[in-house]
Amino acid sequence: MTFTQCVVNETLRMSNIISGIFRRAMTDINIKGYTIPKGWKVFASFRAVHLNPDHFKDARTFNPWRWQRKSESTTPGNIYTPFGGGPRLCPGYELARVVLSVFLHRIVTRYSWSPAEEDKLVFFPTTRTQKRYPIIVKRRVQSNLVM
Repeated sequence: MTFTQCVVNETLRMSNIISGIFRRAMTDINIKGYTIPKGWKVFASFRAVHLNPDHFKDARTFNPWRWQRKSESTTPGNIYTPFGGGPRLCPGYELARVVLSVFLHRIVTRYSWSPAEEDKLVFFPTTRTQKRYPIIVKRRVQSNLVM
């Protein structure tokens, strides 16, 4: 299921359920010439990092093969953060990955689908398809041959 994990990584990179998090500045912080005063709330955008072409080549293209060259463990912690990080890392992240992997395996092995009409990705305010990607789903015929 190595490639399935690549698909999971890419899906979470492109379209995370959480687009970012709010944090309160504990001290005055200077970032690239701008000062964020102590006490101000800051919105850390996962989407801005995950869709940044400086970090991911062709960032707005769904490409699970990019994860074959590098793994989540070799990607710096502040670049790929679909489940947060540090002390606030989602405690259910491993379960979520397993459930998503099993779901993908079952749907790919038991069904086939084709687009019902042309659609395209929209990236604002969230990553989604313009027409909600209408599809035609057909159950695959399972053979019961025992060898």
